[in-house]
Amino acid sequence: MLPILITFLVIMIVIAIVYLVGSQPSKQSTKPGKGSTRSSASRSRPVKARSRFRETPGWLRKLPLVLVILAVVSLVVAVAQFRVAKNKATPTIALVIDASNSMDATDVEPDRLSAAESAAQAFLQKLPPDFAVSLVSFADEPKVLVTSTTDHTQVANALADLPRGQGTVIGDGLAAALDEIDRSQTGSQAGPAAIVLLSDGNDTGSTTAPTDAAATAADRHVPVYTVILGAQKEGGGGANADLLNQIATSTGAVSATAQTSSELSNVYEELGSQLSSQLKISSSAQLFVFIAIALAIAAAVVLLITTQRRG
Repeated sequence: MLPILITFLVIMIVIAIVYLVGSQPSKQSTKPGKGSTRSSASRSRPVKARSRFRETPGWLRKLPLVLVILAVVSLVVAVAQFRVAKNKATPTIALVIDASNSMDATDVEPDRLSAAESAAQAFLQKLPPDFAVSLVSFADEPKVLVTSTTDHTQVANALADLPRGQGTVIGDGLAAALDEIDRSQTGSQAGPAAIVLLSDGNDTGSTTAPTDAAATAADRHVPVYTVILGAQKEGGGGANADLLNQIATSTGAVSATAQTSSELSNVYEELGSQLSSQLKISSSAQLFVFIAIALAIAAAVVLLITTQRRG
């Protein structure tokens, strides 16, 4: 709102200055001391009629006022668009983190779980403060640790104390995140949402199959970005990269692999920046501000042209 008001004031000041300058009377060409000679000469010669080509058409004289009015109308529309955008539903993101005992592995320094917590903290820093965030962990069962909230401090605090357990129920963790998104948007206009899921293992028997949960996410237009943590072991073991890739691609998202803490931090920071721009509710307010500026500049140019023609 403030940038729109500042733009309005600047436009009005520019138009006022140009109009005042253009309204100044043109200087007389007659010099002191020589007026009598030139006056007599002018009486002896017929006065040449002003060329109609140099006369300013009536519509051109009125055009600056019309352009200014249109600029003001554009700013009014911009303010309206700004208010509409503010009233729309808040974007929602669910962080889903594998907290199984395999996350104690130290191939990712200092260990997988600590690296995941640090990366998630960096992810939170990239999000706009008006984004609602929920936190879901899973091991032998899913747990909603923080319901959707714009208080990111709650999420940051919960990340430092994730409940541990045996098993890796990826499908149930994803289903729990989808349920939390639905719950947070009940009774309000549904806003854009996304899920970021990290795991270092394979599903160990979820009640809801991971592919079924992914299909539900796709139906609800909720992209699921997956992060594959840790090195892949020869002959099996480690994260099920094929499954996590399938979850991401089937929901219109992407999957990333991180084998070091720095790679994991980069993945989460890039996701934070990407989701901030993708989920942010768009508004045409900025477009109408640019239109208002263009109209004001056009009005100033026309005023200068008419002033020169008059001179």
